[in-house]
Amino acid sequence: MTSVVYMIHNKLTNFSKAEQKVGRYILDHTNEVIQMSTAELATAAGVSTATVARFGQVIMPDGGYPALKLRLSAEGNVDQTLYDEINPQDSLEAIKSKLSMRMAHTVEETSRVLSDKALRAANQLIAEKSSIYLYGLGASDVVATDFEQKYIRVGKAVIHSQDTHLLAVGMTTQAAQSVLFLVSNSGEKSESIQLAKLAKAVKVPVIALTRNATSTLGSLADVVLINDDSEENQTARAAATTSVVAQLYVVDLLYYTFIANDYDQHIKQLVSSRSAINKHFN
Repeated sequence: MTSVVYMIHNKLTNFSKAEQKVGRYILDHTNEVIQMSTAELATAAGVSTATVARFGQVIMPDGGYPALKLRLSAEGNVDQTLYDEINPQDSLEAIKSKLSMRMAHTVEETSRVLSDKALRAANQLIAEKSSIYLYGLGASDVVATDFEQKYIRVGKAVIHSQDTHLLAVGMTTQAAQSVLFLVSNSGEKSESIQLAKLAKAVKVPVIALTRNATSTLGSLADVVLINDDSEENQTARAAATTSVVAQLYVVDLLYYTFIANDYDQHIKQLVSSRSAINKHFN
């Protein structure tokens, strides 16, 4: 289960100024807050009781502020430095602890925000279309490559390229049989947006994997698969780490759901592809 303190720490900048006061007070006075009523926390943080209630509901949708206090109590005296970004003084053990906590949080949050309806809709398009055009830039291409490696094993024709012109030509000439799958964490990469616009023009359905459903890409897509975005405000984000983990998790969910929808046939294909590799390349 993800630490609620870690959740507050990472989501803090997404709140209103008044709600940020509540969050900062909780982070600075965790043990005291466990004993506080809504009114007492509101007074201590200098906000209204409605703000405290709203903050609690966002963090703990099923129980609000009372549930938030219970989670804080259950977590006990957790080392607060684990919630900070990586710093030069960190030991290897501290870095391992921080990253493992972040990975667990990322997967849990992605699972929470990802719509079952969107997963089913994406898999239906993938099943119906004979060709999947696939694009991701930079770290997103790591995720696109993983998607390609998985789906070609179950008989799907995946056209994955960094050449946007090649993808554009393919979609244009095979529009009726195609679906476009775009991976972009921000949803604002110009290459992905241009491909999505072209796809819409030639009536090719678009699936977008992104952290932001309201991004330009999200607004163009027929199906939006959401991944967790809670660490986008980290100032020391030297590389796309948690976003890649989140997106790989979504691809895994998509893939295993796809296999389950026609289990016997897909298992035969997996066995066949594995046998071919073992026979000719081992």
